[in-house]
Amino acid sequence: MKIKQKSSPSTAGKLTLLFLMYISQKVFLTFTWTLLPLILRKQGVSLGTIGFTALVYSPWALKFIHAPLVDRYFNSRLGKRKSWITPLLGLSWIILPILAVTPPSGDLAPFLGLVFVLNFLYATIDIAVDGYATDILKPEQRPWGNTIQMVGYLLGYMLGAGVFIIVYQTLGWKQTVFIITLLQLFLMLPIIFHREIKPVSSSLGLLSKSAEQPRHPSALYVLRQPKALWFLVFLALVTIFDQVGNQLRLPLLVDLGINPAQLGRINIWIGTPIAILGSLAGGTLLRRLGAKRVFITGCLGAAAVSLLSALLSQHSSPAIWQFGAIIGIDRLVMGILSVLTYSMTMTMSAGQQSATNYAVLSSAGHLIGFAFMPLSGWVCDQIGYFNIFSFLALSGILAIFIGERLLRKKLAYSENRPPINIKKQTDGTSNQLNRPGVKPCRKN
Repeated sequence: MKIKQKSSPSTAGKLTLLFLMYISQKVFLTFTWTLLPLILRKQGVSLGTIGFTALVYSPWALKFIHAPLVDRYFNSRLGKRKSWITPLLGLSWIILPILAVTPPSGDLAPFLGLVFVLNFLYATIDIAVDGYATDILKPEQRPWGNTIQMVGYLLGYMLGAGVFIIVYQTLGWKQTVFIITLLQLFLMLPIIFHREIKPVSSSLGLLSKSAEQPRHPSALYVLRQPKALWFLVFLALVTIFDQVGNQLRLPLLVDLGINPAQLGRINIWIGTPIAILGSLAGGTLLRRLGAKRVFITGCLGAAAVSLLSALLSQHSSPAIWQFGAIIGIDRLVMGILSVLTYSMTMTMSAGQQSATNYAVLSSAGHLIGFAFMPLSGWVCDQIGYFNIFSFLALSGILAIFIGERLLRKKLAYSENRPPINIKKQTDGTSNQLNRPGVKPCRKN
């Protein structure tokens, strides 16, 4: 009789650890992402220039370049994922106090340079964390993992784009960033001192099952898979509505008279709770209705919020409840679409180079968004808010037909649930499905 090895950490323990990892990346990211357009617009900077400053967040779009290094090189004593997560978190914490004495109201060059470096560090940490989540979560635990990923982002958003925006309005830049630095230390300690969890299975995602595995982690391997390329097209449709519309809405709200304190309160009391509700609704709808219907729902929601933004742009001084309504609907749509894309990406990425697979697929969405932001800002300067948001609303309707065909024909994504992974047993027994009660799938 074989002696059972020590049981792996509980699902709650894994999810708590992943929650801390995700939220630790997002507080500062969402703080600067929200505050920078507000400060620059108050200084009279054009929308086109504001769009170009978003390039300091480009490391999130370029994760695929160095993701294979995160999969390939590590210290075995520290752990494959902690070898990257621990030292980079420490380095980011050292840079934060330096940024505190480099306010955006002064020379923008050093400020943007430091923000870029921090984004590079957090994006690299994110590569390791996404690979870690894919490694340690069993297939039946992954929906919970996607929910925790989204909740970590949203609570980070509530703190960064809500609480700390209000703190900034009261205390200013220096004191606010120092407080963020202390919070970051509190979030880091459990991550640094935990013992890395071993991968729980060797289940493969859609990409890994369709081709021979590479000898070393490779981004090109991912891009050579036909399903990966079609998935990138699908992500492009989602990313344009999620990021471009949101980036233009912030300057619109500033031009209509909202101030940082009002925006922070709306994000705390309306934006974040509704976004969490949207992520829960997205997970429930995905399980019950399937990816196609969730995508259609998200596109209709994106079209609706763009149309409402176009109408709001025609008001000279909207009421505060109108600001709240626009932000609330935007966060609801974001929650639904994010759970859909996170779930699909994790399912596609499982395998030996999970961090690389996930980074390539997810960074493509960021890359498309960053490519469109300067262009959309320039176009908005030329044709105005009403016309560009009207165009986005129409595009949201057209995307339904493109996305539905991609899901059904090119990705063959299940109508009722995400594709089922085959779990290869390590004890020599036959393969079994990771969800009981479902008939085996025919191999391609």
